[in-house]
Amino acid sequence: PRIFKTHAYYNECKFLSEEKNCKIILVYRDPKDVVCSLFDNANKKLDLQRGEDELQNVARQFFEGRNVSRSEGGPADWLDLNEGYMRNPFNYNILYIKYEDLKAKTGETISRINEFLGYPALSKKEQDELVDATSFDKMKLTHSQLEGSNVAKVGKHKGRLSKESITGLNQRIMELIGKVDNSHLNLSSYIYQ
Repeated sequence: PRIFKTHAYYNECKFLSEEKNCKIILVYRDPKDVVCSLFDNANKKLDLQRGEDELQNVARQFFEGRNVSRSEGGPADWLDLNEGYMRNPFNYNILYIKYEDLKAKTGETISRINEFLGYPALSKKEQDELVDATSFDKMKLTHSQLEGSNVAKVGKHKGRLSKESITGLNQRIMELIGKVDNSHLNLSSYIYQ
């Protein structure tokens, strides 16, 4: 089996339709936390000293669909990036995972991934071993590119984004909900002040 990790748009993955048994795992995250992570990672990667006031400008660009991070390897527009996978017009076999669930229910989520990939059920011991082996601290020990990286925190935006930024991001989430079947995605959980 081949595994690709990507920030590619859905329509950039058309080659997958030719692959028999292709499976996609989409991990999606609260866009409020995404914008804070993009801001923090760009500051660190580019050695910028932008303050929290600049975060509001980045958030505005983000909710207006003008995210400039595509050149840095990230998505150009959160809504467009996620919409394709969530609409899934080519009917790919996709497992949808909320990042927040991955963090809160790691063992359960690992079991869902395991089942989706067609592997035998995990014992509690195997599940616990996988949770430990895939922890950010453990992975930093074996993956030098993670050195100095920050773990993506759930709720990272709290106390950082202005009410205007949160309102704008909530509007983007509502746009996405209007375009996709939200019954299995629970995107509405991301709409709050």
